[in-house]
Amino acid sequence: MDGSGEIHGAGRKNRPCVHPLFFASPALPATLTRMLSPLSDVRRERNINMKQGIQRPMNPFLNPAFALRMLIRYLGDPGRAWRANPEQLRRYQNRALRRTIRYAWKVPLYRQKWKKAGISPGDIRDIDDLKRLPLTTKQELIDAYPDNIVPRGYDRDSAYQVGTSGSSGQPMKMYKDMEYITVEALAGVRQLRAYGMNWRKTRITNIGDFSVPGTTDEESLKKGLLGNLSTFFSLDNYQNLYTGEKARTLMQHMDTFQPELVIGYTSVLTGLATLKRNGQGAHVTPEVIISSGEVLDDISRQYIQHAFEAPVVDLYATTEGGSIAFECLDQEFHVNSDFVHVEALGKDGSPMPAGEFGSLVITRLYPGGTPIIRYTGLNDIAALAEQQGTCGMHTPLLQQLEGRKKDAIVLPDGSIYPPATFPMPLATAAERFPALEIQRFQIVQRDLDDIHIRVTFREGHQEREAARLLDAIREEYHKDMLGDDVTLTVEAVDEVETPEGHVSPPIVISHLDRRHADEALL
Repeated sequence: MDGSGEIHGAGRKNRPCVHPLFFASPALPATLTRMLSPLSDVRRERNINMKQGIQRPMNPFLNPAFALRMLIRYLGDPGRAWRANPEQLRRYQNRALRRTIRYAWKVPLYRQKWKKAGISPGDIRDIDDLKRLPLTTKQELIDAYPDNIVPRGYDRDSAYQVGTSGSSGQPMKMYKDMEYITVEALAGVRQLRAYGMNWRKTRITNIGDFSVPGTTDEESLKKGLLGNLSTFFSLDNYQNLYTGEKARTLMQHMDTFQPELVIGYTSVLTGLATLKRNGQGAHVTPEVIISSGEVLDDISRQYIQHAFEAPVVDLYATTEGGSIAFECLDQEFHVNSDFVHVEALGKDGSPMPAGEFGSLVITRLYPGGTPIIRYTGLNDIAALAEQQGTCGMHTPLLQQLEGRKKDAIVLPDGSIYPPATFPMPLATAAERFPALEIQRFQIVQRDLDDIHIRVTFREGHQEREAARLLDAIREEYHKDMLGDDVTLTVEAVDEVETPEGHVSPPIVISHLDRRHADEALL
């Protein structure tokens, strides 16, 4: 943005916070009898638990009514992106929204907010009516936890409690039940189909926050969905690895497993790409790589793609929103609009025109657990696209997903550059030196007028050429973005920084007071 408050950005997308749930409820014909006629299994599990004095919720997939509901959704939800045209998707959104609003009315937090605003469930008939509802902040969910974020009488003991990492501020906790989790997972099944893959056959390595209590990966995915589905399926085609392991250890596990699909944070994938280029992981030859949880800039995308000789696509998934949007193989960023409604709002809360950046606000379109209605707590910056995709899916597109508000670069004149846009001059300079390969880079903002860029090169580079590239980077930034009032330092380093609390090096480290970005964005 310039001094008037306009946000700048034309770069590639970002990837905020959490990994996908790529596994759906069972629906294969061979298992239909097991899934829909399990009364003897229900009694057997209940009797065993009673004899052993175990107090734990029954596997919901052993409940015929639950299994049938999930089967119907499995057969219909993933394919809707191709089957329904935009008008049909909109009608589905409206029906789903009305169900969600009726459920949320039972939740004290929302009931109190809406009554105060003079709104009742009957007032919200379609997506256009959403703007009548007040926004919901992360702090409101934090303050309402635990009693007022679920309906009165909700069985919290049978639900899974998950929380955000707190990377964008204070952690938030919410509840997800198995129906909520299973529907959430169907967006992952859709993404697999977009890549010509199958949730029961494709060998998938997911490098996520496993072994970390309270995370979506550990609670919802590992303990919840996979734990319950393991009653019926071996699930040997899934490998879940902890993102905090050393890259060399991760590569060794993957080399044995030989995945066809790899999911991980951008920084972790970059570390693995370096090992691959150095001759490790001979059997790690995925067909597709999914980056999630961090900014996916063009330099990192190309570096990972060249190392593994496989396309790298972006996924936008969060604890609160589930799988919100994903890139198809044509790099069109499809919003799962029948699962989550996305708004891009300006500072005053009004919708931004297509192509212009605003703060992301989401509404989950299925009931259960803690509802998420007009939620501003993601703190992400994005622009919605006006055009439709060309790959065959009819869901709306994100034009750019630019990153976390807290990682935005803020300049003395009030200009704001989202974290996926600010590296663009660096990429422009790098194109002039094709013989040099940037392995990693990191942008550190120490103050409004003090920015430091660190660059690591692949081993064996020529020092003189590297020095010329660093000069070119300075030149591009001062030409396109930075005025004379900003001190820019660009240097080559052996390693970039991994701050305390991070398991891998972030692209942007900001030491600014967050109020600078908060004053310009919702």
